[in-house]
Amino acid sequence: MAAFGNVTIYDALATPVLHTLSPMSNNGETCIWRESAASSVLAAIVLQMSRIKVKSNSGLERFRLKLIVPALEVVTGSNSSGYTAAPRLAYTLQAVTDYTIPSRASTQQRTDIMKYVRQVNTETTAQFGDAVILGLMPS
Repeated sequence: MAAFGNVTIYDALATPVLHTLSPMSNNGETCIWRESAASSVLAAIVLQMSRIKVKSNSGLERFRLKLIVPALEVVTGSNSSGYTAAPRLAYTLQAVTDYTIPSRASTQQRTDIMKYVRQVNTETTAQFGDAVILGLMPS
């Protein structure tokens, strides 16, 4: 079993910035990580991993990864007293990946599905990347 430790991810800036997500909670069914170096709790990237039983006798488990990336309103200027309001949450971007795995699946089959999803999610897969990044569906 993997340790419940930090998760590190890079953003897509020209000079990538490393974001470290620190463990926040783990109840055995859901683990939550949050970026600790964010300018505020509102700006923190959050990662959630859950294990969900589909049906008690189905022999299936669902694993869900959810990444939440907040975007804050841009605060400009200040009032005559020099007060600048704290940033507010403008919107969030979310990515959710669900894996539905039969208990009979081999370790190799589980490894394969993880690799397939990684390959589909890379920017080199133009159809998927263009849809998410540019809002353009394949034609």
